[in-house]
Amino acid sequence: MQKSWLLSIICISIISIIFGWVRHADAQGEQEALHLLNTVKPYMTSENQITFKYTGYYSTCSGIDQNLLQVGKKLSQAFGTPQAEVLSESNSHPIYTAKSEVAPGAVVTVTVASPLGQAACYVVLRLDASDEAEQSELVNWQEQAGEQLKKLGINGQWNVMVQGYVNEQEQSGQKSSTELVNSIALAFKGKIVESYKDQNTVSASLASKEFHSSIKSGDKTVNLQVAMHQESTTGKLRLTVGTPIITMEY
Repeated sequence: MQKSWLLSIICISIISIIFGWVRHADAQGEQEALHLLNTVKPYMTSENQITFKYTGYYSTCSGIDQNLLQVGKKLSQAFGTPQAEVLSESNSHPIYTAKSEVAPGAVVTVTVASPLGQAACYVVLRLDASDEAEQSELVNWQEQAGEQLKKLGINGQWNVMVQGYVNEQEQSGQKSSTELVNSIALAFKGKIVESYKDQNTVSASLASKEFHSSIKSGDKTVNLQVAMHQESTTGKLRLTVGTPIITMEY
């Protein structure tokens, strides 16, 4: 299996979150986030990075920069970030972005963009948190953000990820990366439906009834992804887990 194939699947998965197969925010999202964080906790050191990301359509921009700016300012106000006065640029396309620290070690970012050739705007609401942040505060933020998303009528899907190093106890157990990934899949009561392996990386896409959120990859339903990467310089194992998929570098 080629790495390019895996990257294609990941890209398709990201597109599916933005442009299709979406589910509205609800209380189930917070329960899934807690389940993800609590299940993976025994495998990781306390130094980890947690990301909550919600992607969905909102309003229309019609490819007009001023419309994009107005929508961005409205959403900044709704989610408590300072309003940006000008647009920034990503891949030669204008985007609106604004961010704010909402708690020690936790930063919220509001991004609004208009896909090329489309009238619609889509919004990405993201919370990035270090190990300084309290887990309960992060889940409370997700719950409050979910209520605001409902009020605004933004239909989309939560994507929750955690990344950190495998703890010494698991590494000293002499398990291979594949065995560790299989062990984590078992902890999530998941069935591996897709997998990838190279010299330093092992990843698996799982179907698990423990999670309601999902995307389609071909004819398969994916609820969770697990990836293990061994750093070539330090030999440390970096673990990344995300529901319904991983949308960050691992």
